[in-house]
Amino acid sequence: MGRRTNNVHPVSGFSDDGRWWWDGTTWVATPQVVLPQLPPTEFEQSGRLKKARDRRRKGRWLFWTLGFAGPDILQEVSPDILPYASDYRLWTLEQLALATTYLLGPDEPMVAGETSMYDIGDSWTRPLAVAVTATHVVVFRIDSLDGQPRWIVLVGRPIDVKIESRPGVFGLLWPALKVSGWSGLWTIRGQPGMFKAEPVLDAWRQAVKGTGRTA
Repeated sequence: MGRRTNNVHPVSGFSDDGRWWWDGTTWVATPQVVLPQLPPTEFEQSGRLKKARDRRRKGRWLFWTLGFAGPDILQEVSPDILPYASDYRLWTLEQLALATTYLLGPDEPMVAGETSMYDIGDSWTRPLAVAVTATHVVVFRIDSLDGQPRWIVLVGRPIDVKIESRPGVFGLLWPALKVSGWSGLWTIRGQPGMFKAEPVLDAWRQAVKGTGRTA
């Protein structure tokens, strides 16, 4: 499988097929990798996460209190209360950057990323997220809405991974990124107006181009 090294000690990285991760001392099967607690992000340290969580609690209360009055009432609610999901998305992108650095080292930062973020009843969910670097595509599974990227469901070289964009259709389908590789197909669904597929697609295409091939 080989491993990357520097002048001092082995550093983390994945095997060429993405099925194994070198943790600095031994190879671990990718599905068995569990990320430790990540350090606080700038979003958390600034206090914005606490405000977003407060808005989420208020939003759930309003969903059940005003929802019975009809959707028109909910649409009139102040935008400062309900759209905490966009804040959660920004927080997740910062988490993705930290998780990517943990797995691949500081010399291979995340170039672009996106997270699942869509509403389910009175709340939201963010089960999956994707990060693209210059030489890898990583799909993470997030442990909970208020948690962090915890597991890896797919990792591969850009030339071994396919990423496609699916637009939303008349409110019946969420816009999505479909990422496929050796572990199967993973769909990153997002909220219309908030989900940004193009930066991820552009980063992936650029990474593939860097190998001398085309996406």
